[in-house]
Amino acid sequence: MNTTILNNITLAVGKKIKFNKYDFMIKDFGIGNDGNPFMTVEGTAGGSTPQNDNTGYAYVFVTDNGIYAVSSDWMYPKWHTHGITLDEKNCIGSMDMKGGAEVANMVKVTKTHASRVDKVMTAEFTINNHDGSVCATKIFDSSP
Repeated sequence: MNTTILNNITLAVGKKIKFNKYDFMIKDFGIGNDGNPFMTVEGTAGGSTPQNDNTGYAYVFVTDNGIYAVSSDWMYPKWHTHGITLDEKNCIGSMDMKGGAEVANMVKVTKTHASRVDKVMTAEFTINNHDGSVCATKIFDSSP
């Protein structure tokens, strides 16, 4: 095999994305002109993805029609949306593939039928290998 091709494959597979806290620092949120909940951040929306097993990052929207997490995780790094419930310790009680995600210059959650965003947060979620629970281990930012 050509060494140049082999080196390019190695570089592509071994590429690490450096974590940028500003990708999770909330600048604004609400319902956009298109009727979808949105969030803007000081850095690049979706610019940091998890690099460790059992870890995920999420942009969380608490709306009048449920809680939605636009997330990227160790098993599925492409940004996607889950409808979730959270307990008092910010552990996920239930999760389904509800809603859609658009991550570009902002994070937008679609197909929610929400008309109000009450709260947003950005978080790191980790799966507990002992009991299988998935909980927020770091809250990067929240508003209000």
